[in-house]
Amino acid sequence: MSIKVAVPVKDESLEIVTRTGRAPFFAIFEFDGNEFKLLGLNENTHAGEHEHEHSHEHGHQEEHTADEVEHHHKHVKASKVDDCDYIVVRALGPNMEDALKLAGVKIIKVSKKDGEKAPEVLEKVKEQLK
Repeated sequence: MSIKVAVPVKDESLEIVTRTGRAPFFAIFEFDGNEFKLLGLNENTHAGEHEHEHSHEHGHQEEHTADEVEHHHKHVKASKVDDCDYIVVRALGPNMEDALKLAGVKIIKVSKKDGEKAPEVLEKVKEQLK
């Protein structure tokens, strides 16, 4: 049985983006229990929608409400992250966290010391996927 894993990334370089909801793409990998295969990059519709809407000089955090969770859930589905079994992230706001849980996606948190690019970080979390 294969497992699908999403990782928030900047672009084809597969560099991990710390703020999950603001990542331009989600790299989608298939894990067969041994190796990871990149299936593709899915555009993060949430990041695109908010690109010009918010100034992030002072950070940005929406209120944690049912409406915001539903808003994030819509984008989780549009970005096809809801098709994944897991998402590997560095940081996650409460609305995105609840939206992912609503979609049934299990969250694995990593830190910057685990690596800069998706493939190296995925190697470190392999055991959590079995």
